[in-house]
Amino acid sequence: MSIDPTKLLHPPMPSYTFTIYNRDLFEKSKFKDYDSLFESRLARCQARADYLASILENGNAHESKRAREKVPKTTSTQFVNGEYVASFIIGTEQIKSLYGNKCIYNMKYADGTRTRGWIADDVITFVLDKNPVRILFGCGKDQMSGTPFSGSYSGIAGIGRRRMSGGYSLPTQFEADIMSMCLPGFYSGKESTISFHTTPFKKKTSAELLPNFKFPIFYFVNLYKVFINDKEIPLNPSLSTWNFGNDMTGGCIVDTGSTFTRFPQDFYIVFRDTFRKEVRDIPMVDVPPGSFDTCYKDDPSAQEPNFPVVKLYFGSEKPENLLLLAQQRVVVHFAGMYCLGFMAWNQAVAILGAAQLQGVGLTFDTSQDTLSFDLDACD
Repeated sequence: MSIDPTKLLHPPMPSYTFTIYNRDLFEKSKFKDYDSLFESRLARCQARADYLASILENGNAHESKRAREKVPKTTSTQFVNGEYVASFIIGTEQIKSLYGNKCIYNMKYADGTRTRGWIADDVITFVLDKNPVRILFGCGKDQMSGTPFSGSYSGIAGIGRRRMSGGYSLPTQFEADIMSMCLPGFYSGKESTISFHTTPFKKKTSAELLPNFKFPIFYFVNLYKVFINDKEIPLNPSLSTWNFGNDMTGGCIVDTGSTFTRFPQDFYIVFRDTFRKEVRDIPMVDVPPGSFDTCYKDDPSAQEPNFPVVKLYFGSEKPENLLLLAQQRVVVHFAGMYCLGFMAWNQAVAILGAAQLQGVGLTFDTSQDTLSFDLDACD
């Protein structure tokens, strides 16, 4: 049975903290079984990859204009971008749009999608300490070439990297150098939290956050080396380094809106082939399902098989810079098979996605330019 987002309670939370859930909790009743639900997740994953590719290749194009429009008095906003949902309330007796109800937005993205509506401002009130925080947001009137918001979800909350001038993500509007979250796992029915200005998580393993003036809202990290078990995956000549090129392309982005980690095509092929060689005594299927290319048959009568671990080093090959991924952070169970939960794409950038970060306490600290990982902090 799915959760009805309109009936979510709003428990007392400290300022700048929201409860988050895995999106599947809200959508599973729409599907006949888990596999069809998972196929929907795969489709969203591909759509997200296409969207990111359009930004990396072309940047965002937009156009805006001002006009007098009437603004709704209240709106309930829920964080739904990607795979996670958080419920919070925006609204008071009166929402004031910028320039006296004269400003609307009309944004066209490079992939052809478009959204129009009002630019408005109002407050989020945090129940525990009655602290109101005023933010700007768009009241969407018309979404074109995309999926319109349903009764389940009524908005998207941006959590891109804080910018000191311009930008409307929550970290920017909250003036928060610190953002922390723990992503509930795909199979988890538990809630977790996303917080700003503070973190409850230990900083056991850290990566460096690398500013990129060409893509300032992304969280780039200093990925250094990748291993499967103890086998290092060499960088192909076309990559040569995880660092940025002279045009600020390349590198590795942490993106919680992407379901699976993606590597550039040539690196992924070596990564996948090494993984296959490291798997022992588990038969690989000839025709993998969906967009996967490496899957192994599940034997329900046997114990869950052990798969190779993936080691990600950031900056240097030291324990304090190691993110160790095992089992459900390496493979996913789908259609009676275990499939490698990494994918290829035709970009020079690597994407570290939510499947690999599920259950990990993440602390983004842009004042110190660090991203810390606290393994198994939730779930």
